[in-house]
Amino acid sequence: MTDSKRKTISLVLGSGGARGLAHIGVIRTLERQGWKIGAIAGSSIGALIGGFYAAGKLDDYADWVQELTEFNVLRYLDVAWGGAGMLKGEMLMETLQEFVGSHRIEDLPIPLTLVATDVRTRKEVWLSDGDLFDAIRASIAVPTVFTPHRVGGRLLLDGGILNPVPIAPTLQDPTEAIIAVSLSGVPKRIDGSNRLVTEHQKIKKNRPRYHEKIETFIDQLQKKLGLESNERDERDKLSLTEAALLSLDTMQASIARCMLAAYPPDLLIEVPITTCGAHEFYRAGEVIEAGEYWAERALERFVKD
Repeated sequence: MTDSKRKTISLVLGSGGARGLAHIGVIRTLERQGWKIGAIAGSSIGALIGGFYAAGKLDDYADWVQELTEFNVLRYLDVAWGGAGMLKGEMLMETLQEFVGSHRIEDLPIPLTLVATDVRTRKEVWLSDGDLFDAIRASIAVPTVFTPHRVGGRLLLDGGILNPVPIAPTLQDPTEAIIAVSLSGVPKRIDGSNRLVTEHQKIKKNRPRYHEKIETFIDQLQKKLGLESNERDERDKLSLTEAALLSLDTMQASIARCMLAAYPPDLLIEVPITTCGAHEFYRAGEVIEAGEYWAERALERFVKD
């Protein structure tokens, strides 16, 4: 594709926790190189980034998330006693909603489809109208971590459960190309940089303080309920949160490969799965830079072809 053909695209933003901050870098690179985003489909963190961009609030969110540290993330953890997830997420969601404001999806300047999962029917749900933040809240409801969110009478969870790279919603868009961003790419190194790890990260290495607090809470609860194991190997022990996030990551990577084979985009930008842990939002600056890097490499090849 030559430079003169850089026109309107449908942008598909995949799921993957904190790695989704790379979507910000991808969007910035696309804009810098003259591509026009004519439609967006997003799942989980891709729904959040896509929704913020369509509402014109992505830069505000990027500034905020880059200021997060391991310590101040603690402010946003509100335990859901007796709920279907460990965290209600109300404090976090209230903060995020302040950034994005109040919008109807159908009134946004860019056509937007956010993907969630219906808990009871076990079906994929496409949200292309209604309250924007309701749709975002549903799509980012990671199982066992955040409580499900009710939209239109349906209990909805993370869109990445069934469709981590939602290309199908864009197939009928009147755009000239589909560019998809997968956050489950094979491990790779950024040339000349040691900032992003290339090996699978050790579970115990560099664990954030808030993660330790969640694990301590779960351990104490298990002990009170008589569920503590006497044969626990401390070196390999996983907290409930870690097990949930790693399991979801593994499942989504497998589903993403199937989805991409069934619906191949015109261009696939792959962000390595080892870029950061799904919970490491305090690494926003370097993850955004990683998104820019991988987008630039992929677009170079796309333009040449």
